Amino acid sequence: MAQPHGAILQPRPTASAAPAPKHSGAVVRVLYRDDWFGAVTLLGIDSQRMRAVVRLESQDPPRMAIDTIDLARGQRVDRWEADGDRAQRALKGSFSPLTGTFDVDARRFASMLRDLGPWHLRQPLPSPTFAVTSGREQFLFGARPTDGSDGDWLYAMDKGGQGSRRIDRGLVASYSPVFSPDGDSVAFVGCASSPCDYGLFITKISEDRPRRIPGIQRATPPMWSPSGDVLAVGGKAQERCLFRTSTSQATPTSVACVKGLSDVSFAQDPVGRTAAVAGVRGVPGKQSVDVVWVLLADGAVLGKHTVERAVGSSVLSASGLMALPMARGAVTAVDLVTGTSTVTHEDQGWFFGFEGARWVEDTVLLLRKVEGEKGFQIVAIDVRKASGRRDQPWL
Repeated sequence: MAQPHGAILQPRPTASAAPAPKHSGAVVRVLYRDDWFGAVTLLGIDSQRMRAVVRLESQDPPRMAIDTIDLARGQRVDRWEADGDRAQRALKGSFSPLTGTFDVDARRFASMLRDLGPWHLRQPLPSPTFAVTSGREQFLFGARPTDGSDGDWLYAMDKGGQGSRRIDRGLVASYSPVFSPDGDSVAFVGCASSPCDYGLFITKISEDRPRRIPGIQRATPPMWSPSGDVLAVGGKAQERCLFRTSTSQATPTSVACVKGLSDVSFAQDPVGRTAAVAGVRGVPGKQSVDVVWVLLADGAVLGKHTVERAVGSSVLSASGLMALPMARGAVTAVDLVTGTSTVTHEDQGWFFGFEGARWVEDTVLLLRKVEGEKGFQIVAIDVRKASGRRDQPWL
């Protein structure tokens, strides 16, 4: 039976991940290898052309590069690397040009990101603060305040990249911007005073005075639904809710709430039909992640699951499969329809890059680091096979 909007959901274990015999090589396939020594961030994957874009960082000496990789051929097709002392500046939180002027390089970066969308259905970039929208040249970027204060201000680049203007006047800091599906509005996390309580804000891209959504404190980075609603988790420490609101709605609507969980986040499936609200229960080393799977249209609860030793940051497929990172780098594959789940063995490597992961049918593409091997890999995990699903689900 569907739960009413705003109902308190206290997930009980209906499926627990447990170690299983080592999988065959068909579950995890290596698509690309690179010997880069340093930090790696998966910015995203263009599933149409099967191309991945990764950000590479190194501190000694300072290096920063963005690689474009053809996953079908397993080859790098482009490396855009900061030259000279630009690498040090590019390693900071705000976007900084790598090889050319700010305008030229920002447009190039925006073009690269645009192919990794649709961005309204996925998490905003953690760094640098930057947002693009499908089908338009317009983009947003974060920059240091001109008054010398701490934080980031948001600027919209005019069409053609010839000028920028601030869109978050009245705020001291703004983060995690994401465009609406039509590109006319922007949702982001920000604060009007210090210390910051991380409220949820919405503004029209043509305006510069954002509206704070009431009743949402400590908001997570937002997303948009295909219908144009903003989604974000917020609330008090002991009760966190997934809220839905819009540019015209006076107060938000709670879709699902959980109690007693920390680090509560949500993942939207690639078509925007369902969401998985997840939070951590217990102390480090003995923690578990409780998951509530809901239908976004009416908040109906489709399932509840507990995954032992997981750490959150899940990714959700359109068919009800989910992949979660584990405490020591393994991955749990969960079938939310049947409740079955399986953990990859730790000797298969450290999987990461969930923020930029992409589903290709029931396979998820991620990054992996293998102990004793130099560099990193881009891999495809057959979550359907790993979870034990045999039949096509009803969803």
